Amino acid sequence: MYLLDTNIISLVAPGRRRGAAEVQIAEWLVHLSDQLHLSVVTTSEIESGIAQLNRAGATAKASALAAWLEDLVELYAFRIHPLDIETARLAGRLYDHAVGNGHTPLFQDAAIAATAQIRNMTVITRNAVHFSHFSIPFINPYDGISAA
Repeated sequence: MYLLDTNIISLVAPGRRRGAAEVQIAEWLVHLSDQLHLSVVTTSEIESGIAQLNRAGATAKASALAAWLEDLVELYAFRIHPLDIETARLAGRLYDHAVGNGHTPLFQDAAIAATAQIRNMTVITRNAVHFSHFSIPFINPYDGISAA
C-alpha cells in the first residue's frame, strides 16, 4: 500500500502541465490505484493552495481545483487517513528526530511520514530529501525516468 505525497497527487490536478515523465507516472499510478491512499494533510495542503489562488484573484483556477479536491475526497473516501492522536505523537517524534540531526523538515512531511509508518505504507513522493530524514520507506517515481 502506498501513501501519496501532495506533490504526486497534484500531478493529476486540472490545469497541470504534464511532460512525458508526468504522463508515465500518472499511468503507473492508475495501475496502482486500488493501493493508493492519502493523508488529511494532503487535503489541507490542497485546500491552502485553493485559498491562495482565491486570494490572488485566480478564481477560475481555484474553482477547478476545488471541484477536483471534492472528486478526490469522494474517490478516496475511506482511503484518506486522519491525523489521529497516535499519528500526531509519532509525527512530533519524527519531526524532532530530524531537527535534532540538523535537518529542517516541514511538519506536514513528518505527519505524512507518521501516517505511512503507522499504517505500514510506502510514501510516493518527488521530494525524497524531505522523507529521507524520517527512516520510512519511500519511492521517488522520477527515479529511473529519463528526461526524453
